[in-house]
Amino acid sequence: MKLGIMGHGPIVNNFLDAVHYVENARAAAIYNRPGSAEQGKAIAEKFSIPAAYNDFEAFLDDKTVDTVYVALPNSLHYEYAMRALDAGKNVLVEKPFTATSSQASRLSQAAREKGLFVFEGITTCYLPNIRKAKELLPRIGDISLVRCNYSQYSSRYDQLMRGELTNMFDPRFAGGSLMDINSYNVHLMAELFGEPQFIEYFPRMGPSGVDTSGIAVMQYEAFPACLSGAKDSSSESFTIIQGRLGNLTIEGPAGVASGLTLELRGQEPEHYNLHTLPNRQSYEIQEMARILEEKDFAARDRMLDHSLLVARLLEEARQSAGITFQCDMEEEEES
Repeated sequence: MKLGIMGHGPIVNNFLDAVHYVENARAAAIYNRPGSAEQGKAIAEKFSIPAAYNDFEAFLDDKTVDTVYVALPNSLHYEYAMRALDAGKNVLVEKPFTATSSQASRLSQAAREKGLFVFEGITTCYLPNIRKAKELLPRIGDISLVRCNYSQYSSRYDQLMRGELTNMFDPRFAGGSLMDINSYNVHLMAELFGEPQFIEYFPRMGPSGVDTSGIAVMQYEAFPACLSGAKDSSSESFTIIQGRLGNLTIEGPAGVASGLTLELRGQEPEHYNLHTLPNRQSYEIQEMARILEEKDFAARDRMLDHSLLVARLLEEARQSAGITFQCDMEEEEES
């Protein structure tokens, strides 16, 4: 997998560090807009990336790139991913996949029709500890309740309180706590249990018109799940799945899953940690590189179906709370 990188934020630096641990992946080029050209060059030098572009068409024409990594504000994911697909490139889009479910459907359809690969960059679905959690679940018996929390204070909240609007909390860029931090919890529920009967979101709204924290409730046929996420406060992050015979704890945020503890009534706790790579993003890159190399379209379709489900759930959640993005209004005008 020969990657062309789009963006220059902290996630790009973490992603490129993760690439270092994947044998069949490397960064071949990086693109940033002219206003961010210096940041792009600095990243290229830091990670020994051969080419740095500030002309997007020249970037897409680079024959050494077969997969474009889109790490831009949420509202730009769809446009640039589609342009990359139209140029014959495979695409890896940072979460959230797209700002709306209709965008996700169009992106998925385009990839399938063109015989290309498009992935959502979501660590939760690729972590060995999450796969182990799925294996352990039957041992706790009938599930009665799930609680997830991912809360991490953001310096951008300080900026928001000072009246400075950043992409993170801007409805024009499809920002907010649900789309950023709580989306990991939604991905985890979809990965472990599939589609719920419904989802409803109860936000704490910020002054910009999007949520700074909130609780999503997902109702499955046999149990409810409570998903909390905050960027305006901090606490321990965890997932606890309670069953008739015991409980399973996923330690840390849903996108990290640093360990597992299985506690069955009357038995000693069992602890697991299958993670061996120093950067958790390496697991998703590793699997995506395999899928590309083997042209595993069945795996592509499974992951696309998962991303489509999550895109729909996130949209239903924010619609239940009355959260509207600029792209929602633009789609209404087009229809």
